[in-house]
Amino acid sequence: MAQFNSAEKIDSSNEPVIVSTDVMTGDRDRSRYLYYQLKMSMSKAKGIDIIVSFLMESGIRMILNDIRQALDKGASVRILTGNYLGITQPSALYLIKKEFGNRIDLRFYNDKERSFHPKAYIFHYKDTSEIYIGSSNISKSALTSGIEWNYRFSSIADYKNYQLFYHTSQNPGKGDSKRLISVRVGS
Repeated sequence: MAQFNSAEKIDSSNEPVIVSTDVMTGDRDRSRYLYYQLKMSMSKAKGIDIIVSFLMESGIRMILNDIRQALDKGASVRILTGNYLGITQPSALYLIKKEFGNRIDLRFYNDKERSFHPKAYIFHYKDTSEIYIGSSNISKSALTSGIEWNYRFSSIADYKNYQLFYHTSQNPGKGDSKRLISVRVGS
């Protein structure tokens, strides 16, 4: 997907100049942090689907402003997470609902009989979509310097595999709506 937006860069006093890449590996090379690629994708997306095994408050705090800007531009945002290994932090869920209320469709996959371990970030644009698949959940470490492997591809360059992943992301419980719970906070 780098060919799709290779001219785009993030350049501010607090962040390195980042050129788009399809391979994100974290570690010490800040240009390979997943966060910067997600930031670029969020800034132009019309729709965002985040499907991760767990959410940590540290990661949510990193992407709060990027999500807010996407919502303010009219993007739809859906987040699906789960209880696999009990790692999702309730404070991360509360933070999302506190900041965005019903502007985000936040759902929780709840199946004690089967693991829920995906890590996918899907961005929909006017004429195409792209998906990041890899090892990064939403935590500061996973989005930055943790050693993680993530790969991005587009619906244009790899239509068949994009459709396979996208279709699966839309039906994680194979139609069993009891496994997907809308997250509500407060009264």
